[in-house]
Amino acid sequence: MRKRVLLGCLVVLTAVFLSGCGNDNGKKVESKKEVEKTAEKSTETDDSKTGEIVEENGMKKVPVMTDKKLNMKGKTGPIKYSIDGIQVSKFTATNDEMAKALEIDKDKEIALIALNVSAENTSDKTINFYLGQATITTDTKEQVEPDVMLSENIDGEFLGKVKHDGTNIYILKKSKADNINKIKLFVDAPSDENFENAGNKVELELKLK
Repeated sequence: MRKRVLLGCLVVLTAVFLSGCGNDNGKKVESKKEVEKTAEKSTETDDSKTGEIVEENGMKKVPVMTDKKLNMKGKTGPIKYSIDGIQVSKFTATNDEMAKALEIDKDKEIALIALNVSAENTSDKTINFYLGQATITTDTKEQVEPDVMLSENIDGEFLGKVKHDGTNIYILKKSKADNINKIKLFVDAPSDENFENAGNKVELELKLK
């Protein structure tokens, strides 16, 4: 039951965030009826600096900050990595089932952070780099790892020249989204197939305001 609830939550969270991460040139033309129907369920600022409000499947998500073109890039050893986008939201479980699944209090506002990330191995060798397990800290004094059930699985094993991407979702139970001004992200150093270091650990600072 918990997996089913969280799967529905993941679909909503990642679909809404990722739907705006590309360019806008491929937008389809919607009929007036479709636009009106969409407007009843969500709202979005013209400049897309905050994002779409979602209230369904026992959850409510109100973005306070969205950067779809963050594109913070770097390299460690043979690994190229990128933090492509970020969204910080107010999040509330609006029914008992969702609250239980996420192990939070019903109707209590918490913070949710979604990071759209990618990594590429530029060598022919097997390299391990666990961007999907990146830890973050905030200036609200929380330290959290990606929620395993909500985040997309990002393979940490790179068998030669391959690229992996996905979305890390972090639940911050002690923070208010409006109070988060700075995030630090930590990723362990890449390693080779013998688990010897193949680069340096990654530490990035993301200023939100």
